[in-house]
Amino acid sequence: MVVEMSTQHPAYDALPADLQSKISEIFEHQGQVGMRCNAVDQRTLLEHFRLSQNYDFLVDVTAIDHLGKDAPERFEVVYMLRALQNNHSFFRLHVWLDERLASLPSVFDLWDSARWGERETHDMFGIVFDGNPDLRRFLMPEDFPGFPLLKDYPLKGRDERRQFPKVVARGDRMVEEEPSPYPTSIGRQMHTPDYIEEVRRDSKPRE
Repeated sequence: MVVEMSTQHPAYDALPADLQSKISEIFEHQGQVGMRCNAVDQRTLLEHFRLSQNYDFLVDVTAIDHLGKDAPERFEVVYMLRALQNNHSFFRLHVWLDERLASLPSVFDLWDSARWGERETHDMFGIVFDGNPDLRRFLMPEDFPGFPLLKDYPLKGRDERRQFPKVVARGDRMVEEEPSPYPTSIGRQMHTPDYIEEVRRDSKPRE
């Protein structure tokens, strides 16, 4: 739902006119206000919200992949901002990002917590945050050959699972087994027969 831009949120109202013009849309989703802008304006707007409006808590950084949808760009990078002196002052800045560029300036110098949010977003989507001092893989192995939250990443993976040993308990020892060729749990409560068998087996009391 697109709403009146000049009255919806105090963070927008406090922007000077030249920065208000960089906000392309304000919308509300499940009671939260979001503002959209283009990648070229990301750093300028975030600097203003941090330094001039004192949005001193970066709650999270994440991304949305719009592959196959009618959207201006493939990616939206989402910054969730809160002013701690006013717990009701919360909003999200959504930044459209061209997949051919897939990079944005880091904001870790504005919010130290951005080190982690940017690192995780890079790990899952492959988006680069220029200037972040540590974009090593966060959740995936350093040599993992893909970015699992991209919409074109296959649900069953690309056989990477077989690169890693499966370690299971056998009595009082941990032993390696050959990994199965596909994940036993594929998310959203859609479980493979192997997963159901694992739950049945592991739920039994151990000797």
